[in-house]
Amino acid sequence: MQQLDKVISKYLKACKAGEWIKKESYKFEYANYVYENVYWSDSNLQILEVLINSQKITYTYGSRGVQFVQKSGREKLSEFITISDIELFRRLHEGNSFDSIDWSGRSMSFTGLSAWIASLFPNRFYASPMSGFTYTISYLFNKDLDQLHKKGIKYFLQCQEYFKETERILRDFPIESLWLAEWNKFYRDNPELNVKAKDSFGKIDWAWLIEDFHLFIHREILELYKSSDTNKDVQDEGNLSTVEGKSKLSTHMQYERNPSFILNIKKSAIAKDPLLRCEVCGFSFKEVYGQCGEGFIEAHHLNPLAEKEGEKVTKKSDIALVCSNCHKMLHKGDPVYSIEELKSILK
Repeated sequence: MQQLDKVISKYLKACKAGEWIKKESYKFEYANYVYENVYWSDSNLQILEVLINSQKITYTYGSRGVQFVQKSGREKLSEFITISDIELFRRLHEGNSFDSIDWSGRSMSFTGLSAWIASLFPNRFYASPMSGFTYTISYLFNKDLDQLHKKGIKYFLQCQEYFKETERILRDFPIESLWLAEWNKFYRDNPELNVKAKDSFGKIDWAWLIEDFHLFIHREILELYKSSDTNKDVQDEGNLSTVEGKSKLSTHMQYERNPSFILNIKKSAIAKDPLLRCEVCGFSFKEVYGQCGEGFIEAHHLNPLAEKEGEKVTKKSDIALVCSNCHKMLHKGDPVYSIEELKSILK
C-alpha cells in the first residue's frame, strides 16, 4: 500500500489539531441515530418515519445535516426515500444477501443506498456515499484505475471489499478517543435522540470511520475535491467576476481509441450522406457552417469504453455519428441513453 504510514499520520494530525472531526461528525451522529432508533418489530411506515426524521435533525456543525442522502435520489423521483425502500431493507434484515435482492425499485442511487444500509446493518456493510472512492482505493492499494468499477452496484460491492481491509489496518491506530469526545458531547446535549455516550467504537462507527478515512484521502491527499466556497463569484457594483487559473491535481482514466477506425466510418457515412447528418437530430455541420463544418461530426460509442473491462473489439455497428449537443445529451443518461431513447426525448 502506497505511503500508508504517512497518510494515517496526516489523518490523525487533522483529527487532533484541525476542524476535521467537528465538520464530519454529522454523518456519524446521523448513522447512530438511525441505528439506535430503527426497530424491525415496528411497521414499515414507522421505520420510514424514523429515517425521514433523521434528515430533519440539526447535527454538529450548524444545520448542515446529511444533505448528501437527500440529494442521492434517482432522476425523475422526487422523494429521497420511500416505503418501497423499507421493504427492500427488511429483506436484508431477514437475512437475504445483497446480491439476491432486486434493487431496481429503490428510490436512490447506490451511493445513497450505502448510507442507509451501512447505518442499518453496520455489521455487514460500509458506507460509500460518493463515487470518488475509486481513486482512493487505487491510491491505497496500488490498483490500476481501469481494473476498478466507477459506479453502480459493482462499485458499491468493490468498496465493501477494500473498506474491510482498511478497517483491519486502522484498528491498530489510536483513533477512537479523538472522535468520541466530540460525539459524546452531542449525544449528551441531545438526549431525545436516544443515542447514549460511548466508551469505545461500535461497528456502526467503524462502518463510517472507514468512509471518513477514504474521504480524507480524496480531499486532502489527492485533492480531488474542493468546496464550492473556495471559488465563489464576486459581485462588485454590478460587475460579476470570478477567480480562475488556479492549478490543481486531477486524475483521469483515458480509454484508447483508434482514430483511423473512426475516420473510415466517417468516410463511409459521407459516401451515403454528403451532409453527414446527426443520427439523432439530423443536424449537419456542413449545411450550417459550410466548408468549415465539412466532414465534422462526433463518434459515440453505443457501449461506452469506460464501462468495459479491459480491451474489447469495437465494430462499425458499435459507433453512432452524432452532433456535439446530442453526444452530450446521450451521456446525461445513467446508464447512457440509447439513440432511440434520446430521439424520443427530443420529440
